[in-house]
Amino acid sequence: MMTSRLTLLTILLFTFNVNAQDLDTVTISGRVMDQNGAVVPGAAVHATLVKTNLKRTVTTDAEGRYRLIQLEPGIYAVRVSFPGFALQEITNITTVSGQSVQLDATLLPSDLVVEPVVITDAATPVVDTKRTITGATLTSRDTESLPIASRSVLDLLFTLPGVTEEPLSTRDLAEDRNVNYANTPEEAGTFSLAGAPAYSNNLTIDGLDNNDDRAARERFQPSLEAVAEVQVITNQFSAEYGRASGGRVNLRTRSGSKQFHGRGFYYFKDEALNANSFRNNSLGLPRLPLIRLNIHRSEAQPSPVARRLESLLLAELSRSMTAVRKQWDGRPHS
Repeated sequence: MMTSRLTLLTILLFTFNVNAQDLDTVTISGRVMDQNGAVVPGAAVHATLVKTNLKRTVTTDAEGRYRLIQLEPGIYAVRVSFPGFALQEITNITTVSGQSVQLDATLLPSDLVVEPVVITDAATPVVDTKRTITGATLTSRDTESLPIASRSVLDLLFTLPGVTEEPLSTRDLAEDRNVNYANTPEEAGTFSLAGAPAYSNNLTIDGLDNNDDRAARERFQPSLEAVAEVQVITNQFSAEYGRASGGRVNLRTRSGSKQFHGRGFYYFKDEALNANSFRNNSLGLPRLPLIRLNIHRSEAQPSPVARRLESLLLAELSRSMTAVRKQWDGRPHS
């Protein structure tokens, strides 16, 4: 009797674990039929992640259905083949975290088709009808294109619906003057999801816990260049979420690819370009002096040329910062 209970508990825990991982992965499923609408059992379905050439293969069941689970989000190419039928390939399937893509295929007899059938720019549904969650996902293109002065990836959440700043937020507290920080509430947090308090949010990185329960904030925030997706869920009523009554924010970090790539930027910040805070204006206080210069580069495989270029840029930047500081020593900041 005890053994049966332990076996049942193990099965339940394993099932819950599989469902929970679906939050950060992609599922591609569908049905394979011929031109007359008859199902094609035993057809091979190959899904290839374009950036790494990683391939997953399954075969259709007796009803012609297939299901690929635990896929990394990204752009996929799906190929469907069966003896006696022409190969069908569907390319440019763009997916994001937590998405379930329905992809049906119709195979044509090989004697009617000379070359494989290739469908490009596959249009995936804008609304996922298989999930009842409410939220949004910021892709790597969004994180790179949207202007953000703080270079904090979590500040991009305020561009999404249902996200507001917490009334007791400490987000801009560092720019206020004459503030007694001892009176600042400890569990203030910075943002509210769907009207819930900040301490009700669940923050994760690649699905792993990233919650600072004492401060109602994140423990660690990766660099903006290291983030591939920002997934926001404003309702967690499904059993697969749990833990928090507010919303969920998951940062999915970047992974490798088959192509050499890199990026670089020059970051400049000056108090002359920033507005004064509301509290400082109400007290008639000027802005705090601020100057920030930052040069950064990242690449898949650092080369000697890139290292040399970086050292030259850093040397020039150091000379520029020294000259600027000398000019600012006697300058009033207002």
